[in-house]
Amino acid sequence: MAATGVSAILLQFAEALFVLKIVGGAYLLFLALKAGRSALTPDEKIEKALGAAPPISGFGLYRRGLLMHLTNPKALLGWIATMTLGLGPQATPETVMIILAGCAVLSISIFCGYAIVFSTAPMIRGYRRARRWIEGTLALVFGAAGFKLLFSRA
Repeated sequence: MAATGVSAILLQFAEALFVLKIVGGAYLLFLALKAGRSALTPDEKIEKALGAAPPISGFGLYRRGLLMHLTNPKALLGWIATMTLGLGPQATPETVMIILAGCAVLSISIFCGYAIVFSTAPMIRGYRRARRWIEGTLALVFGAAGFKLLFSRA
């Protein structure tokens, strides 16, 4: 979607950029609220919910992760920015395919790396210890970014 010209539309229509700014700011505030709730949730309640959840197959986990990433507005906006920088009006279809292939290789490498690193016992223990601090920090960062986006003049 990013490679097909969404960035050109945003450059052409200032109103679309304004709407995107409002929607983006509201979404960041929504993420701040979710992260804040998670930070305030006791560890015992999360452990209990995880223990009560039915087991999920490997394919089910893969599908969940894929859908989470493909429906993530932050990822879409990041790729729009990348394509805007990487492709100009003179870009050929071959250039688009090369950049998309490179992005696919990078994405697969990065996400496989995440899966390997974050599934290790030391990383799981470390995250469990730091979860509330991480979620609280995310709530503050998302909230500040959301308010800044909503109340910025440009």
